[in-house]
Amino acid sequence: MLEPLRRRVNRIVWLASARQHWDAVRLRRTHPEGVVPPAPKRVVVEPTNACNLGCAYCGNKDMLRPKMYLDVELYRRLLDEMVELGVPRLTLHTIGEPTLHPRIAEMVKMATERERCVTLSTNGTLLYRDALARGLVEAGPDVLNISADAADQATLSKTRNGIDAEALLAGLKNVRRFRDELGPVRASPWGKVRLPTLTLTCVVTKHFTRDVERKLFEAFAPYVDDFLFHHPNSHGDYVPDRATEPSGWLPRALKDRLYKAVRYPCHYPWDALYLLADGTMSVCRFDFDARVRIGRFGEQSLLELWNGQAMRSLRRAHMDFEFKDWSSCENCTAVWYENRGDHYALTRKLMRRNGVVPARDAWLGENPMGKKMGAAGRHGFLGKKGAVEPAGPNAPIEPDLA
Repeated sequence: MLEPLRRRVNRIVWLASARQHWDAVRLRRTHPEGVVPPAPKRVVVEPTNACNLGCAYCGNKDMLRPKMYLDVELYRRLLDEMVELGVPRLTLHTIGEPTLHPRIAEMVKMATERERCVTLSTNGTLLYRDALARGLVEAGPDVLNISADAADQATLSKTRNGIDAEALLAGLKNVRRFRDELGPVRASPWGKVRLPTLTLTCVVTKHFTRDVERKLFEAFAPYVDDFLFHHPNSHGDYVPDRATEPSGWLPRALKDRLYKAVRYPCHYPWDALYLLADGTMSVCRFDFDARVRIGRFGEQSLLELWNGQAMRSLRRAHMDFEFKDWSSCENCTAVWYENRGDHYALTRKLMRRNGVVPARDAWLGENPMGKKMGAAGRHGFLGKKGAVEPAGPNAPIEPDLA
């Protein structure tokens, strides 16, 4: 009886945020470090911190860490520990562009052979190469996220310095062609589908006008299965929000004040571990210079890192909203703008406006165009190979933002 009401509340960003804040305050009395899962739900891996673009809203171009590639043997050890602990999900993307790694297709294959649910996020600029596109498709990732903020060269160049719009679209068409011909077939609530699921991820900046929006859907909708839209955030404290805020600095300033008044813990310390290219283990995908490091994988196991003193300190900091030992978290706005529903609300709005079924509504078993759907939506089948797992509103296999 209460479940439908709870779902509707969860879909109203402001009410859901207030509820999460209250839950955190209440839980703090009995669990000062929150309710810690026995193991991370996923591991996010940085194949490389190098990137071939210089996006306006990304801190990569200001990163001080030397550029390098992840050692594949260290990665293999990580996968084996994930299997041992039962960690189901792997994301290949953190700070850099993963397709720059010369063995990226092999890395995907190593994970899918171990029956991990694999998401790969890319800026798509190299997918026009047949060998790369085909190799990735045949490796069998569950989700391939491709990032694009517009369809035309002029607008794209304002936010993604160095991008070639024609090469981007050619790469997407390339991947779609190989997916439809060679992609692994999986049973799902939507029938038998070929993998990977193709998702276009878009950062909505001040340049994202109605005309840009319309052209983006027209250009990319025929080639992708889903869209995901989100606003830029401060990337810890690397990126000034005003530089890319779509509606000016005053609304953002007011929203930031409300965020600090109704703060709730970032879910990262209870959700995932982030392996950086040099073997450092972090807890944040915006940790460009490894400021939120908790140790080194190889010197410590996944489980030791997950339950270590550094993680316990970080969890207490987020439960108490006191960040004197974790200054990067103090003014970070990612938790508000991306991780607690803001991107889903924005995605639903834009997809409905353009007549596309939002994947989030599909997860809830509702089609905004009027047709009822099953309890499991488009991504409900992701997980163990061959399995069909319903994805409820509190546990979708959601695309990781590029």
